[in-house]
Amino acid sequence: MAGVTASGAAHNCRIRNRGLATWPVGVSLKHASVVHDIRILVIEDNGSDVFLLDRALKKQDLRFELVHLMSGGQAIAFIRRQGAYAESAIPNLILVDLNLSKYTGEDILREIRSAKHLGGVPVCVWSSSQSRKDEAVLKNLGVSQFITKPSGLDQFMEIGKTIKDLLATPQAA
Repeated sequence: MAGVTASGAAHNCRIRNRGLATWPVGVSLKHASVVHDIRILVIEDNGSDVFLLDRALKKQDLRFELVHLMSGGQAIAFIRRQGAYAESAIPNLILVDLNLSKYTGEDILREIRSAKHLGGVPVCVWSSSQSRKDEAVLKNLGVSQFITKPSGLDQFMEIGKTIKDLLATPQAA
């Protein structure tokens, strides 16, 4: 499966979208030689949320690469290192939406926790749900952070700081 890689205008980020592919994996639209210190796997079916996440992280002045998977099926293949994901690099952080097609966020989390190569990778869940029940279940599945997706742009930009702080912990290093 091909992927799209697009470097950010500030030259500090790259988004690889595995769902809307037209270029070979790893081909950068700009600045292919840029070194990224942090790789974040984003499992999210809403492209607008990924766009806003990208902006929120840029606002924190992080050097990062977002690897974006748009479905639960793609996430399972990535976690199991199947097909196009057989040689994928291990991310520094995994961000999972709870409401995905085919597989639920809980299915994805169980799969992540059963994958030995991802054992030390912190996992952050974000959802539009504000249910404390969801939060309790997710903590039992090893989730490092639960983020409620905000409806306003200013609040969404604060997610960048939350993720930056999470990445600063020794577990995410």
